[in-house]
Amino acid sequence: MTPAMAAASQAGTILDSLGLPGGYRIDVTSGPGGEPASPPGPDTPYHSTLDLGPPNGGTWGPDEPPPGPGVYVTVTLGADWTRVQLPPDLELPDALVLLADRLQDWAIELTHGAALPPCPGHAHPMRAAVVDGAAVWDCPAQPGSALLPIA
Repeated sequence: MTPAMAAASQAGTILDSLGLPGGYRIDVTSGPGGEPASPPGPDTPYHSTLDLGPPNGGTWGPDEPPPGPGVYVTVTLGADWTRVQLPPDLELPDALVLLADRLQDWAIELTHGAALPPCPGHAHPMRAAVVDGAAVWDCPAQPGSALLPIA
């Protein structure tokens, strides 16, 4: 199992830690073959891509991943959905942080700005980070003060 697939298998745990209501659907698909994404630069813990639209004016839906290498995690909750591309060359902690970060953004948007997951003693949400080689939720104001495993 690749690190991207292993991270994708943890999507439900990540969503539960964000406090989203049940009833979501998680689909994991692999993009077509091809060259893996280039490794991130030395100052970049991970990288991702943003697709602004499908090629040739087509449409993408939650059941159809855009083409490209990697693993796609699509989460659907009612009429809302999001998709996260996990490049094939990420190590597991980085893939977990990328997935948690993107799902956190989506969950905060769905809840109109709720601090998810809540940071103990603060009004802001925790942030996904790699600390000592592990993917964790951490306090952005006081790094290392409240570490919780992501998955």
